Amino acid sequence: MSRIYVGVDIQPDGLYLAALQRNRAHTQLVGLRFESLEGVMEVSSRQPNIRDARRFVEGLRRGVDALAGQEERISLSLPDRAGRIYLTDVDAPFKSRQEGIDILKWRLKSNLPAPPAQVNLDYQVLDKRDDGRQRCIVAAIALPVLEQYEDLVNEANRHAIQIDFHSLNLYNYYRPRLDLGDEFILVGLEHGLLSIQYVVGHSICYQRVSEFKANPERTFREINRTLVEAYETFPVMKRCAVLAHVDPGMEGDIGKLLSAAFEREVKCLDPALKRFGGVGKTGGLQPVGPVIAALGAAERMM
Repeated sequence: MSRIYVGVDIQPDGLYLAALQRNRAHTQLVGLRFESLEGVMEVSSRQPNIRDARRFVEGLRRGVDALAGQEERISLSLPDRAGRIYLTDVDAPFKSRQEGIDILKWRLKSNLPAPPAQVNLDYQVLDKRDDGRQRCIVAAIALPVLEQYEDLVNEANRHAIQIDFHSLNLYNYYRPRLDLGDEFILVGLEHGLLSIQYVVGHSICYQRVSEFKANPERTFREINRTLVEAYETFPVMKRCAVLAHVDPGMEGDIGKLLSAAFEREVKCLDPALKRFGGVGKTGGLQPVGPVIAALGAAERMM
C-alpha cells in the first residue's frame, strides 16, 4: 500500500484537510475534510495562536485519522498572518545557508515579527543576476508561534515535515496544474484575506497579503490600494494576465468586480480536481475551493 500524503491548512474557522496517494504515474485524491474549530484560535504573528490546545489537538487527530488512519507525517499550511513573507534583494551570493539567514535577519530586523534571535527564518533564491545580486523570497515566523504549532502537532501524534504559508500553497497548487503563462498575477480572495502575487517565470516578484471586508466596495478599495503600491515598483503588472482563486461563498459578481479593479479581464480559476484519479471522501466539503491550499501542501510532500 503506497503512502498517503496529508496536507492541513489551518484557518480561524478550523482545519481544512486533504489526503493524496500516488498510484503508479497518477495521483489519487483519497479525501477531503473540514474540522470546525470556531473560537479555538486567534491568528497573530507575535504570540501563540491557539487558545484551546485540547480542541485543536482533538480536531487534528480526528481529521487525519478519518483520511489517513495512523499516518504520522503531515504538511502544515499556516495562516499568512501568523508570520511574514518578504521579497528582498541582496548585493552578493551567500557563502552558506546560515550566512544567508544571518544577513537576511539583519537586513529585515526592523520588520520582523519579533527580535531576530526569536525568529525562525527561511529563504529561497529566486533570481541570480550577472552582477552578483540575488533576489530572495523570505518567510519569517516568531519562534513562540511556530513552536506552539509544532508542539500541538506532536501532541496529536503527528509530525509536520513541511511548514509553509497559505498563499504560497495556493500558488503551489495552481502553478504546475494550469497553463498560467510565464507572467501573471494570482489573486486570492478568501477567509477575509486578499493575496496578490506577481509571478514571472517560476519566480514570485511581488506578494502582498492583507485583510479585507467581504463586501464589494471595500474589496474594490483594498485591491486598488494594493495595486497603487505594486505598480510603482512593477509597472509591467498593468499589462499581464490576472487569474483569481475566489472563495465560493463570496457574494456578488466577483469576476466583474475584479475586472473593474484591474481594468482588464480576470479569469477565475477552476480547481480542476477532475485530474485526480478519483475524489474519495469529501467530508461534506462542497464546493472544494477552501481546501486548495491543503491540497497544495499535500503535493509538496510528494
